[in-house]
Amino acid sequence: MELHRTELMMSSRGQLVSVVTIGVRPHEGETRDLVLGLKYARERRYARQLAGIVTPYLSDTSDHRCVLTWAPTTSAHRLDRGMDHAEVIARHAGALAHIPVRSLLRRISKESQTGKGRSERLAYPEFISRPLRKDLHVFVIDDVVTTGATFRAAATALVNAGAQLVTCVAPSRTV
Repeated sequence: MELHRTELMMSSRGQLVSVVTIGVRPHEGETRDLVLGLKYARERRYARQLAGIVTPYLSDTSDHRCVLTWAPTTSAHRLDRGMDHAEVIARHAGALAHIPVRSLLRRISKESQTGKGRSERLAYPEFISRPLRKDLHVFVIDDVVTTGATFRAAATALVNAGAQLVTCVAPSRTV
């Protein structure tokens, strides 16, 4: 069974917005191998398989317009890996789910989450979002949910930019 957590987040304009976090599979076995292969071995073909894991969770039954984005990695990781792995997963997932994919978030912290303890992870990262149109349901993709700090930071930026609903989905979870 997947991790499925829902919380209400207060926007800067005083609106309560629902934020859903889903971590689909445990970070072990084949799923872990796919994530690590994409991130560290630059096996881009694994992104399609990871996208297939998250795609069933990218449906919307509300009256909102949908868009898909990703939680950007650090500039250093993007340069080192030759890609933003979350972006590659998101682009495949968008194609599979027929949802437009847009770059909505910019990472403003340079700190990596890798190897950090829980308290350090909760302090980072920080994102800012492009302004959003009304009635937008934003899906956010990342590779792994550990503490939920990355998704929470992304959701905070999106809610403050005007998102009406945020659903964060990762193919793998450690929690």
